[in-house]
Amino acid sequence: MRIQLPRSRALLSVLIVSLGVIRPMPSSAADVIWYDTDGQPLPFASLDEIDRFLETAEIVSDRPIHSGRSGPRKLVLEQDGVRVAAAFNSSDQVVRGVSHLQDVTVTDFHDYHLYNCAAYRLDRLLGLNRVPPSVPRDVGRTSGSVSLWVEGTITEGDRVDRQLQPPNLFRWNQQKKIMVVFDNLIGNVDRNQGNVLIDRNWRLWFIDHTRAFITTPELVNSGALSRCERRLYDALENLDPDTVRRELSPFLDTPQVDAVLVRRDLILQRLRQEIDRFGRSVVLFDLEPPGADVGSW
Repeated sequence: MRIQLPRSRALLSVLIVSLGVIRPMPSSAADVIWYDTDGQPLPFASLDEIDRFLETAEIVSDRPIHSGRSGPRKLVLEQDGVRVAAAFNSSDQVVRGVSHLQDVTVTDFHDYHLYNCAAYRLDRLLGLNRVPPSVPRDVGRTSGSVSLWVEGTITEGDRVDRQLQPPNLFRWNQQKKIMVVFDNLIGNVDRNQGNVLIDRNWRLWFIDHTRAFITTPELVNSGALSRCERRLYDALENLDPDTVRRELSPFLDTPQVDAVLVRRDLILQRLRQEIDRFGRSVVLFDLEPPGADVGSW
């Protein structure tokens, strides 16, 4: 399936993704037509409806995914005759001791499935649409998170192994800069080639955030933080602390939420320094629309 974005740089864009179409809506919601495992449209009118489906639909298939640290599983969910694939993650492990990860030192950090839900909620607040919908859910007696499956993708590792080159390197690098900002915001110390997905229109999707949201109030990759999408910069400036606390508190403790807000301020401080040095037109960019080239995987 092809993905095409309009040339408008408006905050509320139209996205055709491998699972559905995101139509213009207020930043707090998205009007979505999703597709089932057979490619038929699903009757979802909002991200909230997708969340409820992921929370309540019957599990009709459950099989292991032979990748990842925590034994993730691929589910097929069904409700009222509608079927969709999802990923189940049950990570819940405290990594003891002192770890030196990217630019920070972390002590006894928690590898936890609910951080996927927190990353999704923050993605929604920012209007990124790059983290698949994720909700907490028990599968049998195991607690975990269930995330909508992004069909028709390969990992960044797959791309490198197959020596595939992005058709628009400029847009590709812009997307990488968006990822750098997001990972600095959530304190993600585990971004790697296995948890970046690429769909057939060369759109990047960010998954597997169980090792994010460290409490260290520092940027995890400050050296790479030099440019930002204009829409994302505006969203960071307008991010309301009370709203962030309300949305993230079901999944994070208070020190983790506090650290997100501190890192938001540090990101803006760093970007403002870059703007003072090089100018807004150099530091802030509008994401290029995708071209006609479609991946063949």
